Amino acid sequence: MKKSIGDSMIPKGWSFEQGLELIKKAGYDGVELWLGDVPWFHMKTSDAEVEVLRRKVENAGLVVSNVSTGQHWTYPLSARDPSVRAEGIQIAERQIETAVLLKTDAILVVPGLVTEEVPYNEVYSRSLDAVQQLGEKAGRANVKVGCENNNCYHRFLMTPREFLLFLNDANSPHVGIHLDTGNIHDTGFAEQWIEILGPRITRIHVKDTNVKRGHADERTITTNLFLGDVNWRAVHDAMAKVGYDGWLIAEPECRYRYALDQQFYDWSVAMNRLISGEL
Repeated sequence: MKKSIGDSMIPKGWSFEQGLELIKKAGYDGVELWLGDVPWFHMKTSDAEVEVLRRKVENAGLVVSNVSTGQHWTYPLSARDPSVRAEGIQIAERQIETAVLLKTDAILVVPGLVTEEVPYNEVYSRSLDAVQQLGEKAGRANVKVGCENNNCYHRFLMTPREFLLFLNDANSPHVGIHLDTGNIHDTGFAEQWIEILGPRITRIHVKDTNVKRGHADERTITTNLFLGDVNWRAVHDAMAKVGYDGWLIAEPECRYRYALDQQFYDWSVAMNRLISGEL
């Protein structure tokens, strides 16, 4: 397996090049680029500028593991407003286009967002239409659309069997799941998701969660690997059982307050232990 971490974790005020140097030095193989969430990579970044980013990544001795975005929380693929939904699809289509330019074969999208105002059945229908449309474009580009399981936050596709049904309904070899180990904490167990969805996994985000902390204050329940409640030995064994040998992508959700570079090293070492199974 190979290790990556998002460019969204590069400390504020650092350049892209400084961040890449740190990522390489900390022992990662690649970088996850976040479209619209960092100053150097957004919807107005031209093709030529994207290719410059790729060359910078390559010059640092890294590759792009995948293209992600947080913009689908603002522009959901399941939005009731057609203009908002169209913007979300346009963002995902640009992810596919930039993935080709960056020489990677996977993107991350948030497939849908259930709210009090927008109920589950509506979200399912519109999300399915969106990923089917994206699957066609992704197929022509030889890219896979990884639908992230944000089940604890977006109240959608809450179980692995439910997610599998959604992927089967999408009926595209170019649509799968970008599995996040930390987003399952309220509704299940990461290792069980991996076993059920194994062949459909495009990438895996790794993060740990303190389930008992709950949401009582502003502190995130996300924590460093091995400090929380995710059963990492079971996750390792599940990945081995389904034959997953792809990218593991670190996704810290909060930054160290001091020694900002240390977080990159700590997560890299922990991911080495997860990959080796020395748990």
